Amino acid sequence: MLRILLRFAFHLFYNPFAFTYDWVSALVSRGQWRIWTRASLPHVVGTRVLEVPSGTGNLLLDLRAAGYRAVGVDLSAAMLNITRAKLCRHATTAPLVRARVQALPFPAATFDSITMTFPPGLAHDPRAFAELARVLVNNGRLIWVDAARLLPRDAWSRFLNWSLNVVGGNGVPFETFARAMLADPVWQVQVQRVVNETSVVMVVIATRRETQ
Repeated sequence: MLRILLRFAFHLFYNPFAFTYDWVSALVSRGQWRIWTRASLPHVVGTRVLEVPSGTGNLLLDLRAAGYRAVGVDLSAAMLNITRAKLCRHATTAPLVRARVQALPFPAATFDSITMTFPPGLAHDPRAFAELARVLVNNGRLIWVDAARLLPRDAWSRFLNWSLNVVGGNGVPFETFARAMLADPVWQVQVQRVVNETSVVMVVIATRRETQ
C-alpha cells in the first residue's frame, strides 16, 4: 500500500505538480540531482542524441550547450511546457515530442546516443528497450543513469534512501536488474558506479551491436 501511495505521489509530481520538480529533486538529493544526470554526458557518442524522458529539460539544455543535436521526448505535457519555457529563457531551441517511449515517432537508426536518467516505470518494460534499440544506429549507445543513493551519513540521508527503495526497489541489485532488462543479444552492456563525497549513482552504457 505504501509503495502504491508513493508511486501515485510521483505520478502527481510528474504531471499536475511538475512545476515543483526541479526544487523537490534538488531538495531530496541534497543538491546532487544535476550531478547525477550529468553523469551521462561523458558517455555520449555521435551528434544526434535522444533524451527520454526529457523531464524539465535540464539535461537537454546541457546537451544543446555541448553542441549535440538533441531531441527531447516525454509523455507529460506539463514537463514539455516547462522545457519549452527553459529553452526560450536560454535563447535556444530543441525539438520536443510528446510520445510514449514504447512507440517513438522516429525512423529506425535515427540517433547515435540515447540518454535515459531515472526513467519512471518504463525501465520495467521490455518494449521500451526494444524501441530504443530500433531508433539507435549500429554501435550507438543507450546511457541509462539510475539507482542514485546518498551516502548514509545521517538520519535524513537514510530516510531518503529508504523512500527511494520503496518507490523503485524491486528486491534485486540494480546492476542485476539492468542486465536482465538488457539481456537481448543486441546490447553489449557495461555498468559503472560513480561515487563522490556525498552520493553514488549507477551508469549503464549499453552499446547496440552491429546488425544487418
